Amino acid sequence: MEVFDGGGGAGGANNWRSQIREEIRESRISVLSEVLMQVLSPDEPETLTDLLSVAVRLESMIFVVAVNEVDYNYKLYKRMDHLEDILSDNHFEDISSDDHFEDISSDDHFEDIPSDDQMFGPSTATLLRGIFSDRQSQSIQVQSNLQRVLSSGNTKATVPIGNEEKPCCDDNDRISVLHESILHYIMSFMPAQDVVHTSMLFRRSHPLWTSAPCLDIDIDHFDMDRVKFNKFAKGLFEGLFEWRGDANTLDTLHLHSFAIDAAKYWINDAINVHKVKSIDFTENTRWEAFYLDPKAINFRSLYLRSMKLTNVIIVTSVFDELSRECPSLENLQLANSTLCCPEISSSSLETLEISSSSLKTLEIINCLVLNHLLIRTRKLVSLCFKDTRCRCTPKYIVRTTSAVILCDLSNAKSIELQAPVRHVAFDRMASRRLMFISLTSLILGEWCLSNKCAPLACFLKHSPMLENLDLKLKFDCEEQKQPLRTAEGISFQAERLKKITIHCAEKEDRLPVLKAILLANARSVKHINVKTYS
Repeated sequence: MEVFDGGGGAGGANNWRSQIREEIRESRISVLSEVLMQVLSPDEPETLTDLLSVAVRLESMIFVVAVNEVDYNYKLYKRMDHLEDILSDNHFEDISSDDHFEDISSDDHFEDIPSDDQMFGPSTATLLRGIFSDRQSQSIQVQSNLQRVLSSGNTKATVPIGNEEKPCCDDNDRISVLHESILHYIMSFMPAQDVVHTSMLFRRSHPLWTSAPCLDIDIDHFDMDRVKFNKFAKGLFEGLFEWRGDANTLDTLHLHSFAIDAAKYWINDAINVHKVKSIDFTENTRWEAFYLDPKAINFRSLYLRSMKLTNVIIVTSVFDELSRECPSLENLQLANSTLCCPEISSSSLETLEISSSSLKTLEIINCLVLNHLLIRTRKLVSLCFKDTRCRCTPKYIVRTTSAVILCDLSNAKSIELQAPVRHVAFDRMASRRLMFISLTSLILGEWCLSNKCAPLACFLKHSPMLENLDLKLKFDCEEQKQPLRTAEGISFQAERLKKITIHCAEKEDRLPVLKAILLANARSVKHINVKTYS
């Protein structure tokens, strides 16, 4: 195993932590809890979430990330300032359903119905036309067309029988004639509460929403009213269990929540009762990260294929279940989240391991990684690990990842490693086996220039099929900048390399040396593209 130092050291000893008394930390937690309560508004029931637990996790995270006691206090107060800024805004910047659908009844949304529509009749044709319009206006168009069908009184849906057309429903029912699969497709573009309301219009032996393969439950559609949202979502999942049981699988669950602990039980029901295939869960990004409690959520599933998690805290045991107990999982995206061991304050020398045998796409975007990260996924085709956040912004708690260890990525065709890291280790480099034999596209960040471009040279050495190379040189402060003064002693081969692009600041002083290194070793490349940041 070869290890390369990517710079960005810890910056100081850790003994300062042992000198902070527990009562001081408890007082900080108490203040954080009070600020969090004010953000949620004292008029709302605070029983929807355990604010003390949120405050404890937040303080522990800052305690681990801080480099000394001064930095610890600074990060705490900056975080509280950010929360108070949210409070002064007096609202969250999410789009409410009322804003999105305010003109839904306008005649401008309706289309003229051609007289020669066949089979389903003009009412049904209008519904279907709404489905295939451009993606941005699909939801509005479908709901508009539904309103028109239900309000029209001069059109009757018919089906052909012999040489005649017979009415399939009475004068007051225009859409029950549609096949259930068509209705489900229409509903897939609608928020869950609209799906429930619309289902009441269909004559079926069971409420149609209980068999809908896709559910979009979003607090934005409730004007960020946590009480109403919690009541609706709780009733929805209870109704699903009553009518549906575990007979049918749920294809997709989109769940956007905000400071509601019960969301973990809804996720668990979707995975274990309704056998969901795809989950997209987002905790409101202006609130603190949602803790995916492994004691409340069982991630073992034979059906789960795709998972997207935004603004969550995900611990080792969850990774273990996703890696070993989800044989169908192919896509995993983690965004704006915290990856850590069960105890946030545990040593960063412990390792988080992603070792799925089925995973094909892995994206870790703008995440705080508190421990070493080992990626061992032999079927992986695309890997993205990047952090585009400004590390000086108080809104974010950031720390350079201690180490990233890459193992058995022989099937990977695209790799992007743009996040700041201190060390990168490549397994099996000592053997004759090339590790990245399928790699054709590679994007690396500032860290790859450390140790006289040793990480870059190692990647190119073990990527015989590489065609496109992007280097994104960006740093928030001079301490993160990797020195590069001479091209002497730097050599590698890249016979198939066709295109090199360097992204850098307009006055990047290392550019001439870097271009000389690349042109001298990648002889198949005659020109290097340079793109400057605005």
